[in-house]
Amino acid sequence: MKTRKDIWTVKHSHRVALAVGAVLSTMSVAPQAVAESAANQSKEANPVETLSVYGSRMDTQKANAGVAVSTVSLEEIEKRQGSNVTDLIRHLPNVSVLGGGRDVAQSVTIRGLSSDNGRVIQLVDGTRQNFSVGHRSSLFIDPELLRSVEVVRGPSSTLWGSGALGGVFAQNTKSASDFLSGSQTLGGYLKQGFHSNNNASRTSGAVFGRTETVDWLVQSYYNDSDNNQLGNGKTLSYSAEREKGGFAKLVFTPSLDHQWSFTARQGKRDAMVPTNPTAEEPSTSSPLVYRQVDDQSLSVAYNYDPSQPWIDLGAHLYWNDTEVNEHRVEKGEFDNNQMQTLGLSLSNRSNLENLTLTTGLDAYQDNFETVRDASGSMFGRPDDQDAEAQSVGVFSQVDVPLGQAWHWQAGVRFDAYDAKDKRPSSTIGNHDDTAWSPSTALTWQATEQLALTASYREAFRAPSLEEMYASGTHFPGNQFVPNPDLRPEESANKEFSLNYHFASARYVDNAFLDIRIFRNDVNDYIDQNISMNRGTTTRENVKDAKLEGIELSLHHQLGGFTNNLSYSQTEGKDKETGSYLDNIPAHKFVAETDYALATLPVSIGGRVSHYAEQTDTNDAKTYDGYTLWDVYASYSPNGAWDGVKFDLAIDNLTDEQYTRAWAQVASPGRDIKLNVRYQF
Repeated sequence: MKTRKDIWTVKHSHRVALAVGAVLSTMSVAPQAVAESAANQSKEANPVETLSVYGSRMDTQKANAGVAVSTVSLEEIEKRQGSNVTDLIRHLPNVSVLGGGRDVAQSVTIRGLSSDNGRVIQLVDGTRQNFSVGHRSSLFIDPELLRSVEVVRGPSSTLWGSGALGGVFAQNTKSASDFLSGSQTLGGYLKQGFHSNNNASRTSGAVFGRTETVDWLVQSYYNDSDNNQLGNGKTLSYSAEREKGGFAKLVFTPSLDHQWSFTARQGKRDAMVPTNPTAEEPSTSSPLVYRQVDDQSLSVAYNYDPSQPWIDLGAHLYWNDTEVNEHRVEKGEFDNNQMQTLGLSLSNRSNLENLTLTTGLDAYQDNFETVRDASGSMFGRPDDQDAEAQSVGVFSQVDVPLGQAWHWQAGVRFDAYDAKDKRPSSTIGNHDDTAWSPSTALTWQATEQLALTASYREAFRAPSLEEMYASGTHFPGNQFVPNPDLRPEESANKEFSLNYHFASARYVDNAFLDIRIFRNDVNDYIDQNISMNRGTTTRENVKDAKLEGIELSLHHQLGGFTNNLSYSQTEGKDKETGSYLDNIPAHKFVAETDYALATLPVSIGGRVSHYAEQTDTNDAKTYDGYTLWDVYASYSPNGAWDGVKFDLAIDNLTDEQYTRAWAQVASPGRDIKLNVRYQF
């Protein structure tokens, strides 16, 4: 891949000190992290038990049977060998990928609502990823850094605040305890991977250690790939990319009551792509750009758990900075997009005699700046932007058993937020609003094995800074018109779930069936209205929508076998006109089986995913159905090869030529992936 490392001449100073002062003085803080504790070892392996440093908000979510939560484990992440977080979660019910075959174009969609427009919350170790700029992905973290990914399906603003219309996906990073076992106190690893489809080389390594009070890890990676090859033998142009990054975490546990966690992360990705990387080729409206992404984060988390039932306190302070620089190759123009988020969250869980009470406070401050170079454009460019948003929210949720067979959960959240255009010459008005997000769920434990739950949850999404304040030229003859009076998008989700746990038997060690039916009504949908007659582009609250669907999941374990079956569908329509909503995924069926050999350190598995034809569109364009076959295997030899691990995966085994629903660009064909890791 051709890159130009020396093209950036515009420099931006990071006003970190001012931002930190603003956050601490205004209590601008952000929703708390949702990472699981990084220590799974027992007290015998480590004299001091590692506590959860991010609190229990995701645990609270999991405990509610009315909420669908899926977890992708470290073992599964290593099997998938994904180049993007979307590779790790696309098999989950009603979780899909938008954007086509380029990694830099992709976004996560949950029940028909997407992360690329802020309708799904993305977290990395609790750091809220608020970057959202047109045609630019916000998925930057390399899967090699992750120990798990957790996905909440369905509206969840009671606990998470603005943006959780579709759900939440939380990416949780590794720590030393994910590598060390028993009495080990120091180690490291080197890992080399190769992907055949795009000749990708993926190199990573880490050193880590622990004492009675300290757990630390330093990790880095470097990936380089050529263009993707499609199932029809053609090459997807401008899909090559290069990325590198580093990560450090230190967990300090001075006593069983207290724990501190310090995390620093930085990643860099560069690629030559069309301005809109979902387009098949560069064009006049989507010219070729060299795009460089710098994403970095710093965080401090604290947990206080004095073994008292009424207190389990978590606090998390963080700063995240995402900067995207672009060189428009043909015209020699240089653009910049930067989002800085500074936040703090506080939460506490009290386990009282007859109830569990979760309370907390979230707040965050976003600063969004852009530079648009118009030196080579005859008809103008979008204006530079300089805007700021603040949000503060408080929430409470209670879980109460009602006798032997009934359980009730109820919660409510209040958010207040405001935004302003900071450009000195701006006459655009400020924006402020409030939102309430109630939720409730009632579970009936009909039998020891069968539970039925009915739930109702509301959520909202505050309009983004770009949606409210974009101005200047959109394209020749068309101007952006700011709209600071946008109303927040609001949703109300009604859901019924059935969960049945099978009793252990000759052919069942562990098994359960989960069925969910939902309807999510979304009001005041924000959409981009392009008027060719008026020559304007404006974001407006244009429609009310309904999204309905079903999810069926069956999990089965017997001996070394693990089997999973799922079927999911979502259908979306405009409630007034009856027209179909865009970007609703096709119906999906997934079957997967794993087998761990009892006599050898070997595991093998396979997965088949069938995507139905998508014909629910408003024009003649439809999308063909397709079936994908994936297989994988892992081998960890002993003896002289102790410490070595081989992972082999083959994605799209049959080299299927396919295009995901709503994508303009086809996805990659067969990809043989081999990773070799040596841990010392």
